[in-house]
Amino acid sequence: MTLANSLAGDHEVHVIAPESQLSSIGAARTYNRPIRVWRWSNGLYGDSVDVYATDGTPSDAVFIGINMFKPDIVVSGVNLGENVGLESLFISGTIGAVVQASLMGVPGLAVSIEVPPSGKFTIPQIKGDYFRDAVSVVDGIVGYVEAKGWFNGIDALSINVPSPGRWSGGYKVVMRLARVLFKETLIESKDPRGGNVYWRWGEELVQLDPDSDAYAFYKEGKLVVTPIILNGLAPSGIGGINDIENALSMTLNSTNRWTR
Repeated sequence: MTLANSLAGDHEVHVIAPESQLSSIGAARTYNRPIRVWRWSNGLYGDSVDVYATDGTPSDAVFIGINMFKPDIVVSGVNLGENVGLESLFISGTIGAVVQASLMGVPGLAVSIEVPPSGKFTIPQIKGDYFRDAVSVVDGIVGYVEAKGWFNGIDALSINVPSPGRWSGGYKVVMRLARVLFKETLIESKDPRGGNVYWRWGEELVQLDPDSDAYAFYKEGKLVVTPIILNGLAPSGIGGINDIENALSMTLNSTNRWTR
């Protein structure tokens, strides 16, 4: 709401968001039931901000919002918790929302802010001032895009802002995402009826690739911006492409499919 109110000072702002927390849902869509949308207010949004809630996913919210309001740009966030690394690119609902926007031809900013581990996914102890840096960055980028146009060849941006007091003031545009940030383990437990239940959990890795977004964010305290291009294909020239061609050729054209 802090971001929406700030942007509403110079722009027409419509807010549409899921009614509840949907972390790690990625770009999931709802096809098996109707999606409900209703006007919503908690008294904290300015009068000029049009606010809706939905029982759909972040991707659903963007799909509905673009069809209803025809925006020039979509801003997703500010998400409580950073979305750093390759895994976040695929599982983050915040990023999934701007992927949906990009597929519909609308550029988007996915904005996430680091919070202390004990504060992840909770709101009460995090006040409006906590978002000041993130709001300032988004205000500036939206203003730039309004004046200069969107960034050529880029579909969306993922912006990660360090927590207040940890941001060095520096920034880095990073094209290399950390592949893995956690050493996950499977934790087995029992439910009250004695059945097996499982948790996925893990410790953060200490060693990070110096060229990655995670290193710039965690080790250097920089604001990290990752340009997203929705190509989704391996670049030509990778050796594995020839191996795939060979595998297909041997599978489809030969009775002796392969030898070991």
